[in-house]
Amino acid sequence: MILLNNLKNELVSHFSPNDSVPVQDFGFEHGKFVNEKFRWAHYEYYTTDKVEIVHLVIMPHAKSTSPIFGFDVINISGILTGMFFDLTPVDERVFKLPVIGDPRPRPEWSGFFSENFVCCKPKNLNEVMTVVPVLKSYLQGLPNLQTTDVSNKHQAYIDGQRKNPQTLKMLSAHIGKDKAEDYFFNHLWPDIK
Repeated sequence: MILLNNLKNELVSHFSPNDSVPVQDFGFEHGKFVNEKFRWAHYEYYTTDKVEIVHLVIMPHAKSTSPIFGFDVINISGILTGMFFDLTPVDERVFKLPVIGDPRPRPEWSGFFSENFVCCKPKNLNEVMTVVPVLKSYLQGLPNLQTTDVSNKHQAYIDGQRKNPQTLKMLSAHIGKDKAEDYFFNHLWPDIK
């Protein structure tokens, strides 16, 4: 079952292999990029015989007014069950995102996302692909530097993501509790330093 591999390849193609940094092997594909435009970008492509997940988060630099780019899409047994997408602001700005799919209830832990947070069941792969032009535009607008350090906003985003009980539960079931916690806290959602 491979539905999202082309999407993953398209998203990753927007990052230079020269910006790739070594990552630990957890038994599934993930990677990290670091450069002068953003603090880090981390992607994950997780597949089993029934589940396929594409994840991408871009954390801007400490003194950037750029929003945090966050995207996840989930395919279970060939059905696109969820798409979660936001440009989470670090200031008062609001960023428009495409309105797609059938809305899903926002998770209880998701209060840190913007009012335009896309939380839906996509109708098809074309709807999921709407993330690509948004990513292109986002990367062109980086780094948007200012004088104020907004690392506290970045850490609040990380802390909010860590409240999602499903991610750690799913990882633990597939790679074991110790490896899952290492990946979750040190690679997927590392503290802002």
